[in-house]
Amino acid sequence: MAFVPLPAPGAVKLLGAAAWLLVGGRDLWLIAAGYKRCARIRLNHDGSVQVWSRNGRCVAATLAAGSVVTSGFAWLRIELTGDRNCRLLLRRNAAQSKDWRRLQVIWRHLGARE
Repeated sequence: MAFVPLPAPGAVKLLGAAAWLLVGGRDLWLIAAGYKRCARIRLNHDGSVQVWSRNGRCVAATLAAGSVVTSGFAWLRIELTGDRNCRLLLRRNAAQSKDWRRLQVIWRHLGARE
């Protein structure tokens, strides 16, 4: 909350804090819902994604704009069929190094197209 030290009235700061909490809470809810929907994902070189649900059902999906992949974490925005979205926050130690490097390379090529 970098806006707290700004010279603004307390009501404006309170409104900013409430908006920040709402947006952050929404993102946390979307992450939790994404983990409930996705048991496993497979990212292909062309940007297509296969998502397996907890019951073993596989659905086609795409990697959406706004995804971020760094050396330590990945914030993936996945668009499932049927106008459903999920967001996943992944840490590097959750995957093998070879798989993480593959994810970085694929994302670098996909990001260059956008």
